[in-house]
Parts: sequence; C-alpha cells; structure tokens
Amino acid sequence: MSGIKDSESLDDVRKRLYERSSFQSANTTHALSQEKHEVRTQWQEPPKPVAPPPPPPTTLAVAPILSMSTKRKRGYRGKILIAGFAFFGIALVLSSMFLLFGRNNISGENIAIGATGPFTVGGGEELQLQVGITNDNGVPIDVATLIVEYPNGTKSAVTEGKDVFTERLSLETIKAGETVNVPVRARVFGEENEEKTVRVSIEYRVKGSNATFFKEAEPLRFKISSSPIIVRADSIKKISSGQETDITLTLVSNSPTPLSELLVKAEYPSGFDFSKSSPSPTHGQNMWLIKNLEPEKEQKIVITGVLVGKESDEHAMKFTVGVPNERDPQSLASIFSTAQTQFEIEQPFLDVAVKVNSSEEAEIAVEPGKRSTVVTEIANSTEDTLNDVSIEVNLTGNAISIFEVSPQGGYFDPSKNVILWDVANTPELSEVIPGAKRRVSFSVEPASGVNQTPQINIDVNAKARRVSENRVAEQLIGSVKRTIKVISTPKLVAVASHNNGIFSDIGPVPPVADKATSYTVSMVIENGSNTVTDAIVTASLPAYVTWLEKTEGVGKIAYNSTTRALEWSAGEVAPNAETYISFQVSVLPRALQIGTVPILVGEQRLKAVDRFTGTTVRATSDAITTGLPSEGGNNEDSGRVRASESE
Repeated sequence: MSGIKDSESLDDVRKRLYERSSFQSANTTHALSQEKHEVRTQWQEPPKPVAPPPPPPTTLAVAPILSMSTKRKRGYRGKILIAGFAFFGIALVLSSMFLLFGRNNISGENIAIGATGPFTVGGGEELQLQVGITNDNGVPIDVATLIVEYPNGTKSAVTEGKDVFTERLSLETIKAGETVNVPVRARVFGEENEEKTVRVSIEYRVKGSNATFFKEAEPLRFKISSSPIIVRADSIKKISSGQETDITLTLVSNSPTPLSELLVKAEYPSGFDFSKSSPSPTHGQNMWLIKNLEPEKEQKIVITGVLVGKESDEHAMKFTVGVPNERDPQSLASIFSTAQTQFEIEQPFLDVAVKVNSSEEAEIAVEPGKRSTVVTEIANSTEDTLNDVSIEVNLTGNAISIFEVSPQGGYFDPSKNVILWDVANTPELSEVIPGAKRRVSFSVEPASGVNQTPQINIDVNAKARRVSENRVAEQLIGSVKRTIKVISTPKLVAVASHNNGIFSDIGPVPPVADKATSYTVSMVIENGSNTVTDAIVTASLPAYVTWLEKTEGVGKIAYNSTTRALEWSAGEVAPNAETYISFQVSVLPRALQIGTVPILVGEQRLKAVDRFTGTTVRATSDAITTGLPSEGGNNEDSGRVRASESE
C-alpha cells in the first residue's frame, strides 16, 4: 500500500509544480525514518560515486526542485524590471537636458534672410529693396552686419554720381526670435532687357566667441525695363573711298531725373581717319563726357572723318553710352545703350586728284620764297552725267598770305581764304559726261617771316548732282588734302681769330715762314624756322696745320689724325637758335707760301634733318684762312705769309 501512496504523492507534486499557482502546504504528515541522510544546502560538485543510498522520503526530494524554479523566475523578472527603470531614467535625463540647454545652441539654419524687390526697374531709376532677417535661435546674435552687393554701374541714391559696389549696414544685435526689416535703395543702370543681380548676406557673432559667421540669401534678380537714354547714329550709307563724311550721334534722355556724367565711346572701323568733332572729344579722339542731360532733352555729337577702303567694302561704326568707372574714368562701369551706323564703299563718281608742283604726295616740302602751283583735276567715273559740279579749296596754315594766292579762273574770298570754281565762273562745270575730266589751278607762295613750322594746308572738296540715283549722297563726293611745308634753312658760319679770349694763341700775325702761329677757329650753326636734329659738320685740315686738341662749345668734335678729317656732332638745334664750337690749330708756313694766305680748315659742310618736314637740310661754309676779319681791326694782309717779322 505504501508504494501506491508514494506514487500518488509524486503525481500530486508534479501537478502542483507545473501549475501557474502558488504551492499550498501539505495536509498530510508522515513519520520520519530512523535512517540518517546527508542533505546538501548548496550546489556543488557531485561527490565521488558511492553506493546509492536508499531513496529519501518524498517531501525531502521535492525541496531542491522548488528552490531552483523560484530563483529562476525571480532573476528573469528582476532583469526586465531593472532594464525598464534604466531606459526610463536615460530618457528622462536626455529630455531634461534638451529642455534646459537645447535652445541655447545657435545655428545658421535658424537664421532666415531674404530680399524682396521689383522684377523690373527702369534704367536710371531707383531700385527699392526690402531685406528681412529672422533669428530663430534661443540666443541673440551680436555685431550683425548686412552686406548688399550691387551690379556694376550702380549709383548711390543718396550721393549724386557716386558709384556703389558693396554696401555694409550695421544692425548691431538681433534678439532671439526677433525679425528685422531693412530698406535698401540704389539707382541702377543698364541696357533694356538686361538682367541684373543683387546679392544679400549677413555677418554676425555670438556672445563669448570671436568667430564671425556668415549667411547668404538667395540672389535677387531683376531686369532693366527701359534704357535711361536713347541713342541714334545717322550718316550717309554709301561713300567714296577717301571722302570726308559726317556722322551725327543723337542722345535723348529717357530718364525721369537728370542724367550726369555720361560717357560716350566710339569704335572706329579700320580705315577711318578722325578729322574733328563738335563738341571736341574730352579724351583722345573717341571719348566724350556729357556733364548733364535733363529729362527729354537731347545732345548731338557730330564726327567728321575720312574713310578709306576698297570698293564694296562694308564698315560699321559703333557707339556705346554709359556711366564711367569711378576708378578708371576712361572705361564704362555700366552700359546704357548702344548704336551703330554702317558704310559701304562705292566707286567714286567723281575722282579728285590734286598735284602740288607735279607731285601727288600728301605733304610737299618747299624752300622759303618758292612759289608752288596747285592743280586739281576731277573725272566722272560713273555711267551717268554729273551736273552742277563745284570745286572748293580751303587754305589754312600760318604761312598763308592773301597777297600771294593767285587762282586761274574761279573766285578767291580773302576773308575766308577760300577759292571756288562753280558754274557761275567756270561754265564747263555745268555738265560732266561719263569719263570726262575738268581741271582748275592756282599758285601760292608761303609768307616770309614765320618763326616756326611754316605751312599751308590745302583742302579740296568737290560736289556734284547725279540724277539717276536719288538715295546716294549728293553733297560731298570727293575730298583731298594736301600740305605745303616750308623747309628750314640753317646757315653755317666759320671764322678764325687770334687771342680773342677763348684760347691763348701764340706766334706772329701776319704769319711768318718757318714760324708756328696758333689760331682759334669758331663754327656757328644759325638755324631757321624748324627744329633740326642730327646736325653734323665735317671738314678737313691741310697737311701743314696741326690739331692742338683744345675745344669748347656744344656737342662733340672728333679729329682723325690719319685722314685729317674733322667732324662736329652738334645734335639738335631749336628753331631760330644758334649753336657753336671753337677749337685751336697751329700753322707752320714754308718759304714757298710766302705771299699767300694759307688755309687753316677746308670747306665745312652741314647736314641735318628737318623734324617738321622730314627732309634733309644742308649748308656749306667756305674754307677758313689765316686772314683775320676786319671787324677786329685787322687789315687785308693780316693773313699773308711774310719772309720775316720785320717786313
């Protein structure tokens, strides 16, 4: 029976062991056996195998199993509980730190900057912008500076005419969460439909740091809706090569406010020779500065020049108007408007040829007092008849004398220095058939007494009317220029002296045979009306004359003892000026020379370049002898060799 009860007790224990409920105390008790058994209280290595003891009572065998199960359940749940408390604690600490310290950290992402303005603005008008800056950080930003970068050519809206490139506006401190709006204005310029860009940024610092931070807004782009000025270039479209023509540039203000300091630049085509303009250029030959242009007012610039090219060549002349660069007044900071005009070179329908003294050169050099003949020939090179031809000659220059102008036919107006041949005084000019020629002439002599660079300028203009083409220019159809320049005429003067104060001379005067006498020789260049350069005087010494190597004067003098050649390099001589050189020589006459006047220096020859005419000028002086000038109280025989001093 006891075996059956033990089996039931074990089943009951198993059932309770695997149930999810707490154990209940046993209701049945059993008496303990008298046998003693060792019961372990700790887990340890099992003892060495021994004979198995008799099985213990049931209640003692269940106790270790219950103890182990309870400990495992308690350890698992404790770990989960500890992990939960740890996670909650970390989350609490992090959230607290964010709430307490997170908004004190500054970031550029929390600063918003933007600029608003119109999409279009008229050239020369005021551009008004609104710049907004918002600080979304939890702390203020200090030493904030707004930076506005303008496009080229922008002018200040406050200071008249002042260029503005970059503007820096101090904003000081922007508080946390504060929004600051800054109005910005400037005057912008440019061509119509030209796109411009304004860039806006901010520099700032934070408290406790010396570092500078930077934040840039999206660029603001806008277009110039209209140009502040309208430019128009007008000229004839077809001209003859070498023909003088006029180009008229018209500037009209399209700005509601006065325009100041406008710079106009011209780009001339190849072959264009600028003659003059009205008004005159302010710099070079292609720049004009217009100080002020009122609204709706206009300014004209008339340019005169000669265009040279081949037939059918096309040329374009471009004009640019804008504001000058403050740093470089001869360049444009911004362009307002451009314009251009085109020319086409056509076959001249009236060829003009001018000859001065049979020469077709543009510049002719003549000697003072020489009369020159000027012949003008015109030829009809078209297939049409030309009518009402007129030839006009304008004479200018400082060497013009109205009393020395003699036209053959035609009419000379002395008040204007103009000679005119037309149908009234030259009937053959009324009609010129294709291939025909007409010729007119006059003579002129340069006036005397002109101190510097005397010249006569000859401008020949031909006009005609052609019926077959209405659009072709009928005014100026032929133009030729010639210049008569008067050559400078320097003089070379040379003289010998004895003890005149420059050098101390020795020996008898008149000279005596077999006795040495020294002389001082002076050469003087007396220049004419033009500057001469590279002036050189050459001469030679006879065999009986000795070079004493004493000189004084301007330039350099060299003597070659082998060739006995003498060369004086005088250099440059100003108009109507003089330059000189003095040197000492010695002569030892022989008995065969008694009764003669020996030569000290042979013929002198001057060669120089006339800077004004570009020609080579020359002058000569006779040989210098021992004969002394009478101005010093010397007689005619002062240079004749004697046999002895007592004669």
